[in-house]
Amino acid sequence: MPAHNIALVLSSGGARGIAHIAVIEELLRDGHRITSVAGSSMGAVVSGIYAGGHLTQYKEWLLELDYWDVFNLLDFSISSQGFVKGEKVFKKIDHFIPKVNIEELPIPFVAVAADVVHKKQVVFDRGNLKAAIRASVSIPTILHPIKTNDSLLVDGGVVNPVPVDLVKRQPGDKLVVVDVNANIPYQKPHLPAKERSLINDLKQRYFKWRKKEKKKQDELGIFDLMTRSFEFTQETLSNLMLKHYKPDLIIRISREAANTMDFHKTPEMLALGREAYREAIRQNADFS
Repeated sequence: MPAHNIALVLSSGGARGIAHIAVIEELLRDGHRITSVAGSSMGAVVSGIYAGGHLTQYKEWLLELDYWDVFNLLDFSISSQGFVKGEKVFKKIDHFIPKVNIEELPIPFVAVAADVVHKKQVVFDRGNLKAAIRASVSIPTILHPIKTNDSLLVDGGVVNPVPVDLVKRQPGDKLVVVDVNANIPYQKPHLPAKERSLINDLKQRYFKWRKKEKKKQDELGIFDLMTRSFEFTQETLSNLMLKHYKPDLIIRISREAANTMDFHKTPEMLALGREAYREAIRQNADFS
């Protein structure tokens, strides 16, 4: 397979966006050079951390999370603007985001958010990297929005879940998109023995916790209702963007693969990303 320069676009999609990490690893394993990245919501998290040079450490942290760990990262709030402050999870993620401005990164990076006051898209291609990522991932009604001057910024998936129009292109590069909101059937990926063992360990820890915390777990049901509605909107917008722009390669992940907050499914999402990438390559002879 010839090596290409890749302009990489990573979609919104909550925990399904963990698959983005595996796609990046596979692209690099095949010898491709990622020369620019753009992301929305979870796509902004992964692409920003990758551009900052700490993606491996971030993946290793995600692999350690079980159900109880994820629940503990949700600092619930009685605010009318969101159920979760987001301070606890971003205090953890902060370790993987370098304290730099976007223009100092080794490759061009773009994140997108939505300004619900002025009803417009906000593009971050300069300024503080952490601030850009935090604004892009503020899921409406779940995570608190970000206030800046007279604006109120929420999740980029509201306006542009697959920001193919924003990624910085270079002559001769290939446009690669990872869409984790695809309306396709979900088939569980094959898991290597090491990852199967990790999942079994996480499940055992979960079931021990669930016996004690079943009431709290049941209260999370409202998240499913809200996030499912949001995910349907993301899917519709993504399809429109991908029809207008014509990527050289699209890696599609079923929106049924995981719920927004299912970060305990990291091994499965990584395996899914690898398999989806290989299947996309197999079906696209022109790319290879």
